[in-house]
Amino acid sequence: MELSYRVREIKPSPTLTLDAKAKALIEKGEDIVSFGAGEPDFPTPKSASEEGKISIDKGKTKYTAVDGIPELKKAAVRKFKDFFGVEYKESECIVSPGAKMAIYEFLFSVVDDGDEVIILSPYWVSYPDMVKMVGGVPRFVETKPENGFKPNPKDIADALTPRTKCIILNFPCNPTGAVAQPDLFEEIAEILKNKDIFVLSDEIYGTMIYDGKFESFAKFLREKTVVIWGMSKTYSMTGWRIGFAFGPEKIISAMKKVQGQTTSNPTSVSQYAAVGALQREDEFVKTTTSEFKKRRDLIYSLLAKIEGIKCVKPEGAFYIFPEVSAFLKGQTTEALSDFLLDKKKVLVIPGEGFGAPGFIRLSFALSEEKIKEGIRRIQDGLQEFSNK
Repeated sequence: MELSYRVREIKPSPTLTLDAKAKALIEKGEDIVSFGAGEPDFPTPKSASEEGKISIDKGKTKYTAVDGIPELKKAAVRKFKDFFGVEYKESECIVSPGAKMAIYEFLFSVVDDGDEVIILSPYWVSYPDMVKMVGGVPRFVETKPENGFKPNPKDIADALTPRTKCIILNFPCNPTGAVAQPDLFEEIAEILKNKDIFVLSDEIYGTMIYDGKFESFAKFLREKTVVIWGMSKTYSMTGWRIGFAFGPEKIISAMKKVQGQTTSNPTSVSQYAAVGALQREDEFVKTTTSEFKKRRDLIYSLLAKIEGIKCVKPEGAFYIFPEVSAFLKGQTTEALSDFLLDKKKVLVIPGEGFGAPGFIRLSFALSEEKIKEGIRRIQDGLQEFSNK
């Protein structure tokens, strides 16, 4: 018997695979510096943990509404307006078991077999495979480091075909840290406004802005856009698995149907914890964002001093995406990543998984001391890898 063609098409997430490998080595006592994790290193805010405990003590551990408890939807739409200036009704919001599930539900709801989905490259590793999982065809529009990893709107227009059903935008971007400014979003919206094309705007890192100004794409093309947000990055609640989608009621209702036939409701305890964070943790968001900016400045300055590395300074998120092709000598960044982990005990994520051979992704969601030590190991490792 053979597995389905769809599951044969998709690949395991390289970031999760490598991060699991690094964690296994750490558990064995290895001194690993990991730049791999896509999660903040700060503890979950106290108010979230407290509300989670209270919900358990009160027996709030049963099924909830499929699309989330009313108090969480109310808190989410209020906080989204506070952060991004876009107001939604509660019927235009769904709470999902993590933002990744919300993305899948959106794609399942709008993409038919053979429909094309435009993805900007470099891209988050899961986008292409998620498109394939629902029968869609990924089509890529390249962004370049010399343009700050921001797309040329003309390239987007040229990539559209009669089969284009959706475009995925991800700003602030994983893996590059690029932030699209309002004028770029205006140009993209102008291209799409008269076309029957949906927009998925993944804004999970939308509060983590260090340079420039970020506005939600929903401000520019609200009627066709679904925005993804969540608790994982902004509130350091990755394991709690609470995400949100905001958008036209027709699409949100379709996503609710998908969720009702797959996961059912998000975890009850996590939902109550999220209410606590959204209502009482504004200072947490300010403090952690300020700390990430310091780390961004540190890791960029250290990488910029390494001869042979080319690096764009990230404007948001907590990733930096240096080009290391000068050290590869015909080898891949996957080979480099294996070498650095085995020989130098430092984890970086290879660029191939992001559609960007020759680059590596480093998360700076770790202490300044570890950043300094990790970059020292990378510098030593690059020279050894290049000379071997």
